[in-house]
Amino acid sequence: MRSLSMVAVLLGAFALASTAAAADLELGKQVYAKKCAACHGPDGKGNAKMAEMLKVKIPPLAASAAKTDAELLKAVSEGKKPMPPFGKTLSKDELDAVVAYAKGLATGKVAGGK
Repeated sequence: MRSLSMVAVLLGAFALASTAAAADLELGKQVYAKKCAACHGPDGKGNAKMAEMLKVKIPPLAASAAKTDAELLKAVSEGKKPMPPFGKTLSKDELDAVVAYAKGLATGKVAGGK
């Protein structure tokens, strides 16, 4: 009986974590659409017209797939010319969510688009 209770608790925790992860990805998707997609493209492959206008190369997010979450969080928070810093305009939850979403785009674990 005890092991059934433990299984139920673990399944409940897993369901809660999955729901939280889905909510985080949805928040990340919303933040990305508002703050990142204009330059990085809705699919994370970059916006060639924006790169030309800014006279910079905007590499696809896949190029940063090997970076750690901490490295990506630092880049988003502090900016990287010409990308502005978002550390003071986004909450900690928004920053974490957009990093998770961008990393998902970079690794192909989430599908981008409008």
